Amino acid sequence: MSAMCAQYVSRGREMSGEANVDGRAEALHYAPPAMAARRPPPRKSAPVSPRNERPFVALLASVKPEIERRLEGFLDARVTGSRPLGSEVQALAREVRRLSMLGGKRLRPALVVAGLRTVSSTAKLEAALDAGVALELLHTYFLIHDDWMDGDRVRRGGPSVHVALAQRFRSEHKGNASAILAGDYAVALACDALAKVKAEPKRLRDAFSAFAEMQLGAVAGQQLDMVGQGKDVELGYALKTGSYTVEGPLRLGALLAGGKPSTLAALSRYARPAGVAFQLRDDLLSLFGDPAQTGKPLASDLVSGKRTLLLRLVLRRGKPKELTVIRRVLDKPRAQEPALRAALRAVEATGAPELVEKRIQELSEQALAELAGGGVSPAGRALLTDATQALCSRRT
Repeated sequence: MSAMCAQYVSRGREMSGEANVDGRAEALHYAPPAMAARRPPPRKSAPVSPRNERPFVALLASVKPEIERRLEGFLDARVTGSRPLGSEVQALAREVRRLSMLGGKRLRPALVVAGLRTVSSTAKLEAALDAGVALELLHTYFLIHDDWMDGDRVRRGGPSVHVALAQRFRSEHKGNASAILAGDYAVALACDALAKVKAEPKRLRDAFSAFAEMQLGAVAGQQLDMVGQGKDVELGYALKTGSYTVEGPLRLGALLAGGKPSTLAALSRYARPAGVAFQLRDDLLSLFGDPAQTGKPLASDLVSGKRTLLLRLVLRRGKPKELTVIRRVLDKPRAQEPALRAALRAVEATGAPELVEKRIQELSEQALAELAGGGVSPAGRALLTDATQALCSRRT
Protein backbone atom coordinates (compact mmCIF):
# COMPACT_ATOMS: atom_id res chain seq x y z
CA MET A 1 0.00 0.00 0.00
CA SER A 2 1.09 3.60 -0.55
CA ALA A 3 2.35 6.01 2.11
CA MET A 4 -0.98 7.79 1.78
CA CYS A 5 -2.78 4.59 2.71
CA ALA A 6 -0.38 4.01 5.61
CA GLN A 7 -1.47 7.30 7.17
CA TYR A 8 -4.85 5.89 8.11
CA VAL A 9 -4.00 2.21 8.64
CA SER A 10 -1.43 3.19 11.29
CA ARG A 11 -4.28 4.04 13.65
CA GLY A 12 -5.70 0.59 12.94
CA ARG A 13 -2.43 -0.99 14.04
CA GLU A 14 -2.79 0.73 17.42
CA MET A 15 -6.31 -0.61 17.87
CA SER A 16 -5.50 -4.15 16.70
CA GLY A 17 -2.72 -4.67 19.21
CA GLU A 18 0.55 -3.07 18.10
CA ALA A 19 0.10 -0.29 20.62
CA ASN A 20 -1.91 0.08 23.81
CA VAL A 21 -5.45 1.40 23.85
CA ASP A 22 -5.76 3.71 26.82
CA GLY A 23 -8.77 3.68 29.08
CA ARG A 24 -11.76 1.42 29.40
CA ALA A 25 -15.04 2.72 28.02
CA GLU A 26 -18.12 2.48 30.19
CA ALA A 27 -20.33 -0.44 29.18
CA LEU A 28 -23.35 0.71 27.20
CA HIS A 29 -26.21 -0.94 25.38
CA TYR A 30 -24.72 -0.64 21.93
CA ALA A 31 -26.86 0.00 18.90
CA PRO A 32 -25.79 1.18 15.43
CA PRO A 33 -26.76 4.81 14.77
CA ALA A 34 -29.97 5.30 12.85
CA MET A 35 -29.85 6.47 9.27
CA ALA A 36 -32.14 9.12 7.91
CA ALA A 37 -35.31 7.80 6.29
CA ARG A 38 -34.90 7.12 2.61
CA ARG A 39 -36.97 8.96 0.08
CA PRO A 40 -39.09 6.99 -2.38
CA PRO A 41 -37.33 6.43 -5.71
CA PRO A 42 -38.02 9.01 -8.39
CA ARG A 43 -39.95 7.85 -11.41
CA LYS A 44 -37.21 8.83 -13.81
CA SER A 45 -33.45 8.63 -13.49
CA ALA A 46 -32.09 12.16 -13.66
CA PRO A 47 -28.82 13.91 -12.94
CA VAL A 48 -28.50 14.41 -9.21
CA SER A 49 -28.62 18.00 -8.03
CA PRO A 50 -26.43 19.17 -5.13
CA ARG A 51 -29.57 20.92 -3.83
CA ASN A 52 -31.02 17.53 -2.81
CA GLU A 53 -30.94 17.14 0.94
CA ARG A 54 -29.72 13.53 0.60
CA PRO A 55 -28.29 13.37 -2.94
CA PHE A 56 -26.63 9.98 -2.65
CA VAL A 57 -29.66 8.37 -1.01
CA ALA A 58 -31.80 9.78 -3.84
CA LEU A 59 -29.29 8.46 -6.37
CA LEU A 60 -29.30 5.01 -4.77
CA ALA A 61 -33.09 4.89 -4.78
CA SER A 62 -33.06 5.73 -8.48
CA VAL A 63 -30.24 3.36 -9.46
CA LYS A 64 -31.26 0.27 -7.47
CA PRO A 65 -34.37 -0.76 -9.44
CA GLU A 66 -32.63 -0.12 -12.75
CA ILE A 67 -29.63 -2.24 -11.75
CA GLU A 68 -31.90 -5.05 -10.60
CA ARG A 69 -33.84 -4.95 -13.86
CA ARG A 70 -30.66 -5.17 -15.94
CA LEU A 71 -29.05 -7.75 -13.68
CA GLU A 72 -32.11 -9.99 -13.74
CA GLY A 73 -32.37 -9.85 -17.52
CA PHE A 74 -28.66 -10.61 -17.93
CA LEU A 75 -28.79 -13.58 -15.57
CA ASP A 76 -32.07 -14.97 -16.91
CA ALA A 77 -30.49 -15.13 -20.35
CA ARG A 78 -27.48 -16.98 -18.91
CA VAL A 79 -29.60 -19.49 -17.02
CA THR A 80 -31.57 -20.21 -20.19
CA GLY A 81 -28.39 -20.42 -22.25
CA SER A 82 -26.88 -22.98 -19.88
CA ARG A 83 -29.80 -25.41 -20.30
CA PRO A 84 -28.22 -27.40 -23.18
CA LEU A 85 -25.21 -28.12 -20.94
CA GLY A 86 -27.34 -30.11 -18.52
CA SER A 87 -28.82 -29.64 -15.09
CA GLU A 88 -25.46 -29.96 -13.32
CA VAL A 89 -24.08 -26.87 -15.08
CA GLN A 90 -27.36 -25.02 -14.99
CA ALA A 91 -27.34 -25.45 -11.20
CA LEU A 92 -24.30 -23.16 -11.06
CA ALA A 93 -26.00 -20.49 -13.16
CA ARG A 94 -29.17 -20.76 -11.08
CA GLU A 95 -27.25 -20.31 -7.83
CA VAL A 96 -25.41 -17.26 -9.16
CA ARG A 97 -28.76 -15.81 -10.16
CA ARG A 98 -30.39 -16.68 -6.84
CA LEU A 99 -27.72 -15.04 -4.71
CA SER A 100 -27.38 -12.03 -7.00
CA MET A 101 -31.12 -11.32 -6.86
CA LEU A 102 -31.60 -12.23 -3.18
CA GLY A 103 -31.57 -8.69 -1.88
CA GLY A 104 -28.46 -6.52 -1.78
CA LYS A 105 -28.11 -2.82 -1.17
CA ARG A 106 -26.65 -2.06 -4.65
CA LEU A 107 -24.33 0.50 -3.07
CA ARG A 108 -21.50 -0.34 -5.44
CA PRO A 109 -23.38 0.40 -8.68
CA ALA A 110 -24.62 3.64 -7.11
CA LEU A 111 -21.01 4.56 -6.36
CA VAL A 112 -20.09 3.86 -10.00
CA VAL A 113 -22.72 6.41 -11.02
CA ALA A 114 -21.46 8.79 -8.32
CA GLY A 115 -17.93 8.45 -9.69
CA LEU A 116 -19.22 9.33 -13.15
CA ARG A 117 -21.06 12.34 -11.70
CA THR A 118 -17.90 13.65 -10.04
CA VAL A 119 -16.54 14.08 -13.58
CA SER A 120 -19.67 15.12 -15.48
CA SER A 121 -23.13 16.26 -14.40
CA THR A 122 -24.55 15.65 -17.88
CA ALA A 123 -23.00 12.37 -19.06
CA LYS A 124 -25.48 9.61 -19.87
CA LEU A 125 -25.71 6.90 -17.26
CA GLU A 126 -25.86 3.86 -19.57
CA ALA A 127 -22.18 2.94 -19.32
CA ALA A 128 -22.13 3.37 -15.55
CA LEU A 129 -25.29 1.31 -15.07
CA ASP A 130 -23.99 -1.53 -17.23
CA ALA A 131 -20.68 -1.42 -15.35
CA GLY A 132 -22.72 -1.57 -12.15
CA VAL A 133 -24.19 -4.89 -13.30
CA ALA A 134 -20.66 -6.23 -13.78
CA LEU A 135 -19.74 -5.03 -10.31
CA GLU A 136 -22.72 -6.79 -8.73
CA LEU A 137 -21.60 -10.04 -10.39
CA LEU A 138 -18.08 -9.49 -9.07
CA HIS A 139 -19.62 -9.03 -5.63
CA THR A 140 -21.52 -12.30 -6.03
CA TYR A 141 -18.25 -14.07 -6.86
CA PHE A 142 -16.61 -12.71 -3.71
CA LEU A 143 -19.59 -13.64 -1.53
CA ILE A 144 -19.70 -17.22 -2.78
CA HIS A 145 -16.00 -17.83 -2.17
CA ASP A 146 -15.94 -15.88 1.10
CA ASP A 147 -18.85 -17.85 2.57
CA TRP A 148 -17.19 -21.14 1.65
CA MET A 149 -13.83 -20.11 3.14
CA ASP A 150 -15.41 -18.78 6.34
CA GLY A 151 -17.87 -21.65 6.70
CA ASP A 152 -20.83 -19.25 6.73
CA ARG A 153 -24.05 -21.13 6.06
CA VAL A 154 -26.44 -18.19 5.63
CA ARG A 155 -26.25 -15.24 3.24
CA ARG A 156 -28.96 -12.63 2.66
CA GLY A 157 -31.44 -14.66 4.65
CA GLY A 158 -30.99 -17.83 2.54
CA PRO A 159 -28.51 -20.69 2.36
CA SER A 160 -24.98 -19.88 1.24
CA VAL A 161 -24.21 -21.20 -2.23
CA HIS A 162 -21.98 -24.03 -1.01
CA VAL A 163 -24.75 -25.13 1.37
CA ALA A 164 -27.42 -25.00 -1.34
CA LEU A 165 -25.27 -26.94 -3.79
CA ALA A 166 -24.37 -29.54 -1.16
CA GLN A 167 -28.08 -30.13 -0.72
CA ARG A 168 -28.57 -30.20 -4.49
CA PHE A 169 -25.85 -32.81 -5.07
CA ARG A 170 -26.27 -34.59 -1.72
CA SER A 171 -22.58 -34.23 -0.98
CA GLU A 172 -20.70 -31.69 1.10
CA HIS A 173 -17.57 -32.16 -0.99
CA LYS A 174 -19.40 -31.73 -4.27
CA GLY A 175 -21.26 -28.74 -2.86
CA ASN A 176 -18.02 -27.04 -1.84
CA ALA A 177 -16.32 -27.80 -5.15
CA SER A 178 -19.36 -26.66 -7.11
CA ALA A 179 -19.48 -23.42 -5.11
CA ILE A 180 -15.90 -22.65 -6.14
CA LEU A 181 -16.96 -23.18 -9.75
CA ALA A 182 -20.08 -21.06 -9.23
CA GLY A 183 -17.87 -18.21 -8.02
CA ASP A 184 -15.65 -18.66 -11.06
CA TYR A 185 -18.78 -18.63 -13.22
CA ALA A 186 -19.90 -15.37 -11.61
CA VAL A 187 -16.60 -13.58 -12.20
CA ALA A 188 -16.60 -14.75 -15.83
CA LEU A 189 -20.08 -13.27 -16.20
CA ALA A 190 -18.82 -10.07 -14.60
CA CYS A 191 -16.08 -9.75 -17.22
CA ASP A 192 -18.59 -10.48 -19.98
CA ALA A 193 -20.95 -7.80 -18.67
CA LEU A 194 -18.14 -5.24 -18.50
CA ALA A 195 -17.03 -6.11 -22.03
CA LYS A 196 -20.51 -5.19 -23.25
CA VAL A 197 -20.32 -1.66 -21.82
CA LYS A 198 -20.55 0.91 -24.59
CA ALA A 199 -17.66 3.30 -24.06
CA GLU A 200 -14.70 4.74 -25.92
CA PRO A 201 -12.02 2.03 -26.35
CA LYS A 202 -9.44 3.72 -24.12
CA ARG A 203 -11.97 4.32 -21.36
CA LEU A 204 -13.11 0.72 -21.51
CA ARG A 205 -9.50 -0.52 -21.34
CA ASP A 206 -8.92 1.69 -18.30
CA ALA A 207 -12.13 0.37 -16.76
CA PHE A 208 -10.98 -3.23 -17.23
CA SER A 209 -7.67 -2.40 -15.59
CA ALA A 210 -9.49 -0.88 -12.61
CA PHE A 211 -11.75 -3.94 -12.49
CA ALA A 212 -8.72 -6.22 -12.32
CA GLU A 213 -7.19 -4.10 -9.55
CA MET A 214 -10.37 -4.54 -7.50
CA GLN A 215 -10.04 -8.31 -7.78
CA LEU A 216 -6.34 -8.33 -6.94
CA GLY A 217 -6.91 -6.12 -3.91
CA ALA A 218 -9.77 -8.27 -2.62
CA VAL A 219 -7.77 -11.50 -3.08
CA ALA A 220 -4.79 -10.03 -1.21
CA GLY A 221 -7.08 -8.81 1.56
CA GLN A 222 -8.73 -12.21 1.89
CA GLN A 223 -5.35 -13.88 2.20
CA LEU A 224 -4.35 -11.46 4.96
CA ASP A 225 -7.70 -12.08 6.63
CA MET A 226 -7.13 -15.85 6.65
CA VAL A 227 -3.42 -16.24 7.40
CA GLY A 228 -2.02 -12.77 8.08
CA GLN A 229 -2.25 -13.22 11.88
CA GLY A 230 -3.93 -9.84 12.29
CA LYS A 231 -0.80 -7.71 12.23
CA ASP A 232 -2.63 -4.91 10.46
CA VAL A 233 -6.37 -5.48 10.39
CA GLU A 234 -7.18 -2.21 8.66
CA LEU A 235 -4.78 -2.95 5.83
CA GLY A 236 -6.73 -6.14 5.19
CA TYR A 237 -9.97 -4.18 5.31
CA ALA A 238 -8.65 -1.60 2.84
CA LEU A 239 -7.73 -4.37 0.42
CA LYS A 240 -10.52 -6.88 0.90
CA THR A 241 -13.50 -4.53 1.21
CA GLY A 242 -12.48 -0.98 0.44
CA SER A 243 -10.87 -1.83 -2.89
CA TYR A 244 -14.08 -3.05 -4.53
CA THR A 245 -16.73 -1.46 -2.32
CA VAL A 246 -15.76 2.22 -2.44
CA GLU A 247 -12.51 3.05 -4.23
CA GLY A 248 -12.94 0.68 -7.17
CA PRO A 249 -16.54 1.67 -8.02
CA LEU A 250 -15.79 5.39 -7.79
CA ARG A 251 -12.74 5.06 -10.01
CA LEU A 252 -14.64 2.85 -12.46
CA GLY A 253 -17.34 5.49 -12.93
CA ALA A 254 -14.84 8.31 -13.22
CA LEU A 255 -12.78 6.41 -15.80
CA LEU A 256 -15.86 5.74 -17.92
CA ALA A 257 -16.49 9.49 -17.94
CA GLY A 258 -12.87 10.29 -18.88
CA GLY A 259 -11.84 11.56 -15.45
CA LYS A 260 -8.55 13.40 -15.08
CA PRO A 261 -5.72 12.00 -12.94
CA SER A 262 -6.34 14.70 -10.32
CA THR A 263 -9.96 13.58 -9.93
CA LEU A 264 -8.99 9.90 -9.74
CA ALA A 265 -6.40 10.69 -7.07
CA ALA A 266 -8.92 12.71 -5.07
CA LEU A 267 -11.44 9.86 -5.22
CA SER A 268 -8.83 7.38 -4.01
CA ARG A 269 -7.86 9.63 -1.09
CA TYR A 270 -11.49 9.86 -0.07
CA ALA A 271 -12.33 6.20 -0.65
CA ARG A 272 -9.57 4.55 1.34
CA PRO A 273 -10.65 5.68 4.82
CA ALA A 274 -14.33 5.48 3.83
CA GLY A 275 -13.89 1.85 2.75
CA VAL A 276 -12.29 0.85 6.06
CA ALA A 277 -15.09 2.63 7.96
CA PHE A 278 -17.63 0.68 5.89
CA GLN A 279 -16.06 -2.63 6.95
CA LEU A 280 -15.86 -1.61 10.61
CA ARG A 281 -19.58 -0.83 10.49
CA ASP A 282 -20.09 -4.28 8.98
CA ASP A 283 -18.22 -5.80 11.93
CA LEU A 284 -20.61 -4.11 14.36
CA LEU A 285 -23.66 -5.15 12.37
CA SER A 286 -22.43 -8.74 12.19
CA LEU A 287 -22.69 -8.87 15.97
CA PHE A 288 -25.46 -6.47 16.90
CA GLY A 289 -27.49 -6.09 13.70
CA ASP A 290 -31.06 -7.35 13.38
CA PRO A 291 -30.88 -10.65 11.44
CA ALA A 292 -34.10 -9.69 9.63
CA GLN A 293 -32.28 -6.66 8.22
CA THR A 294 -28.73 -7.96 7.80
CA GLY A 295 -29.65 -11.38 6.40
CA LYS A 296 -27.05 -12.95 8.73
CA PRO A 297 -27.54 -15.03 11.89
CA LEU A 298 -27.37 -13.32 15.26
CA ALA A 299 -23.77 -12.62 16.34
CA SER A 300 -22.51 -14.32 13.20
CA ASP A 301 -18.88 -13.24 13.59
CA LEU A 302 -18.77 -14.63 17.12
CA VAL A 303 -20.06 -18.07 16.23
CA SER A 304 -17.74 -18.25 13.22
CA GLY A 305 -14.78 -17.06 15.29
CA LYS A 306 -13.87 -14.39 12.75
CA ARG A 307 -11.01 -12.30 14.17
CA THR A 308 -12.31 -8.85 13.29
CA LEU A 309 -10.87 -5.70 14.79
CA LEU A 310 -13.88 -5.59 17.10
CA LEU A 311 -13.30 -9.12 18.36
CA ARG A 312 -9.58 -8.53 18.82
CA LEU A 313 -10.36 -5.51 21.00
CA VAL A 314 -12.89 -7.54 22.97
CA LEU A 315 -10.37 -10.30 23.67
CA ARG A 316 -7.69 -7.78 24.69
CA ARG A 317 -9.89 -5.65 26.93
CA GLY A 318 -12.35 -8.13 28.42
CA LYS A 319 -12.28 -9.04 32.08
CA PRO A 320 -12.02 -12.75 32.94
CA LYS A 321 -15.75 -13.02 33.72
CA GLU A 322 -16.69 -11.38 30.42
CA LEU A 323 -14.28 -13.51 28.42
CA THR A 324 -15.62 -16.71 29.98
CA VAL A 325 -19.12 -15.86 28.73
CA ILE A 326 -17.83 -14.88 25.28
CA ARG A 327 -15.72 -18.02 24.84
CA ARG A 328 -18.77 -20.21 25.43
CA VAL A 329 -20.01 -19.20 21.98
CA LEU A 330 -16.81 -18.20 20.18
CA ASP A 331 -16.26 -20.38 17.11
CA LYS A 332 -19.24 -22.54 18.08
CA PRO A 333 -21.80 -22.61 15.23
CA ARG A 334 -24.33 -24.52 17.35
CA ALA A 335 -24.46 -21.93 20.16
CA GLN A 336 -28.03 -21.22 21.30
CA GLU A 337 -29.66 -17.80 21.40
CA PRO A 338 -29.61 -17.30 25.22
CA ALA A 339 -25.85 -17.91 25.24
CA LEU A 340 -25.42 -15.59 22.26
CA ARG A 341 -27.39 -12.82 23.97
CA ALA A 342 -25.28 -13.20 27.10
CA ALA A 343 -22.10 -13.04 25.02
CA LEU A 344 -23.27 -9.86 23.29
CA ARG A 345 -23.88 -8.23 26.66
CA ALA A 346 -20.36 -9.22 27.66
CA VAL A 347 -19.00 -7.71 24.44
CA GLU A 348 -20.79 -4.47 25.28
CA ALA A 349 -19.28 -4.49 28.76
CA THR A 350 -15.72 -4.48 27.38
CA GLY A 351 -16.26 -1.08 25.77
CA ALA A 352 -14.87 -2.37 22.46
CA PRO A 353 -17.94 -1.41 20.38
CA GLU A 354 -17.58 2.20 21.45
CA LEU A 355 -13.92 2.19 20.43
CA VAL A 356 -14.82 0.85 17.00
CA GLU A 357 -17.58 3.45 16.72
CA LYS A 358 -15.04 6.14 17.53
CA ARG A 359 -12.69 4.78 14.88
CA ILE A 360 -15.50 4.85 12.30
CA GLN A 361 -16.08 8.49 13.14
CA GLU A 362 -12.37 9.28 12.77
CA LEU A 363 -12.19 7.59 9.37
CA SER A 364 -15.39 9.29 8.20
CA GLU A 365 -14.00 12.68 9.15
CA GLN A 366 -10.77 11.89 7.35
CA ALA A 367 -12.67 10.91 4.21
CA LEU A 368 -14.66 14.15 4.32
CA ALA A 369 -11.49 16.17 4.88
CA GLU A 370 -10.01 14.61 1.73
CA LEU A 371 -13.03 15.85 -0.25
CA ALA A 372 -12.27 19.38 0.88
CA GLY A 373 -8.79 19.07 -0.63
CA GLY A 374 -10.02 19.65 -4.18
CA GLY A 375 -10.12 17.57 -7.33
CA VAL A 376 -13.85 16.84 -7.09
CA SER A 377 -16.69 19.01 -8.41
CA PRO A 378 -19.16 20.67 -5.97
CA ALA A 379 -21.87 18.24 -7.09
CA GLY A 380 -19.46 15.35 -6.57
CA ARG A 381 -18.60 16.57 -3.08
CA ALA A 382 -22.29 16.75 -2.19
CA LEU A 383 -22.83 13.19 -3.41
CA LEU A 384 -19.83 11.78 -1.58
CA THR A 385 -20.54 13.69 1.62
CA ASP A 386 -23.93 12.02 1.74
CA ALA A 387 -22.42 8.70 0.63
CA THR A 388 -20.15 8.81 3.68
CA GLN A 389 -23.18 8.82 5.94
CA ALA A 390 -24.89 6.08 3.93
CA LEU A 391 -21.77 3.88 4.03
CA CYS A 392 -20.73 4.45 7.62
CA SER A 393 -24.05 4.83 9.46
CA ARG A 394 -26.00 2.09 7.73
CA ARG A 395 -28.17 -0.45 9.58
CA THR A 396 -27.93 -3.35 7.10
